[in-house]
Amino acid sequence: MIHKTKNQFFSFALILVLCSLLSCGKKATAPIIPPVVPPVVEKLSTITIDPSVTFQNIDGFGFFGARDVWWGNSANLYTDAWATQVLEDLGTTIWRNEYYPPATPTVIQDANWDKQKPVVEGLHKIALAKKIPLKFIFTVWSPPATLKCALNANEDPISGTPNPGGAKNGGALDPAKYTEFGNWLADGVQLYKNLGIDVYAISPQNEPLFKQPFNSCYYKPLNTSAGSYSNMLKAAIPVLKTRFPNVKVFGTENMLSLEGGNDRQWFYNANLVKESKVLENIDLLAVHGYNDGISPTASSQLAKLWNTTKAEHSLVANKPYWMTETSGYGENWLGNNTFKSGAINLAMDMHAALYHGNASAWVWWQGSATDGISEFTLMKHTEQRGKKYFVSKHFYRFIRPGAKMIKLTYDESAGIFASAYQHTAMGAFTVVIINNGDKQVKLNLSGANIPNNFDYYLTTANAADNCTKSSSRASKDNIILPPYSVVTLVDGNVIEQ
Repeated sequence: MIHKTKNQFFSFALILVLCSLLSCGKKATAPIIPPVVPPVVEKLSTITIDPSVTFQNIDGFGFFGARDVWWGNSANLYTDAWATQVLEDLGTTIWRNEYYPPATPTVIQDANWDKQKPVVEGLHKIALAKKIPLKFIFTVWSPPATLKCALNANEDPISGTPNPGGAKNGGALDPAKYTEFGNWLADGVQLYKNLGIDVYAISPQNEPLFKQPFNSCYYKPLNTSAGSYSNMLKAAIPVLKTRFPNVKVFGTENMLSLEGGNDRQWFYNANLVKESKVLENIDLLAVHGYNDGISPTASSQLAKLWNTTKAEHSLVANKPYWMTETSGYGENWLGNNTFKSGAINLAMDMHAALYHGNASAWVWWQGSATDGISEFTLMKHTEQRGKKYFVSKHFYRFIRPGAKMIKLTYDESAGIFASAYQHTAMGAFTVVIINNGDKQVKLNLSGANIPNNFDYYLTTANAADNCTKSSSRASKDNIILPPYSVVTLVDGNVIEQ
């Protein structure tokens, strides 16, 4: 055995360390070079705004229904926390309800006024406390069964013959009972009046073209037809207005894709504008944002549809234009095989209604439910707010009733869509911008008499970007739009005092 001294051990250890450091016996490796981070691919774009040119006056934004669906448990329909969220956080300023016909021994109903009343009272209470100008509106899905009749093979009403389905499964309003129908509409307005609420507007029929297994009623589109929508307006609405002259009437709530499509001469709006007596009895033209009563119309079609109906109907009639029901959008941001339209498509479709259609109101279908967020809802009451909720908030919260849309020109080839609004009384200036491209955009706002700096709110597919306010103000010369994003710029006050 060979014995080593302490010095020998020390020398051996030192050699090992030096060899390790100097890579003894091995070829020296190349120095580590940090990876090159590619520069952000950024587009440059300019938006031009001219506040001297104004368009529609904004009536508001909102949704239908209670904290849960009306056919759900009464205990789930309302809480103060939910009302505060939808009014103060989301920014709802229009609330749409159904005016239910009475149940019959053979046909039940999802709700009645006793079931709805606590929700109406609660929303009104919170709106008053927060000084929010909430508009209550309601739609009729069907007249009472006692006012309806069956249809013949030509879809004409058979006066005096009851509709086999009662309030459900189509049928028609009996032309002999228009006066009774007008009084029934007024009775619905009176229910709210008894609570100290002035109903802002009503629709006498939801989607009058469709005969559905649920509450529904069919009206022919042509003015000259027996049982037409126009004849109902001329006969029933004066009865309503005798009792409530200030309530507005909106309709027909048919599909936008039909009213502005190739066969539009066969549908309702084209016939309404032909007769002055009819127009005297309707205050607001309203459509639904579906192509079949269920699926949303594709964004690519909307500019043409809104421009057509605006030019041929609302401008001719000189009536404001509302979109009063849509849904069918997925929570995914860009859409997928299940839902072709994602949350960013909802933003683009709202933009199309406002910018191309000069719509003054936008109303989502069922706003809330207790069983989770779906294609039909924006939130799971106060537990969860989805991407569609936050996309809607970009418009609902920051474009307040009384604002006017002003002239704005954007570069669509850059994937940019935008609209601007000025609220003189509140001192607010708002711009909503969508970047529907896969590149970041550096945006410049150009124009006289526009603010120099803005509060900046952002929503993207990222979990943390939920109409999130930036910690610093954004300069009009340096607005950064991330890929596939919705941005709202605000200068001034958007909270009612």
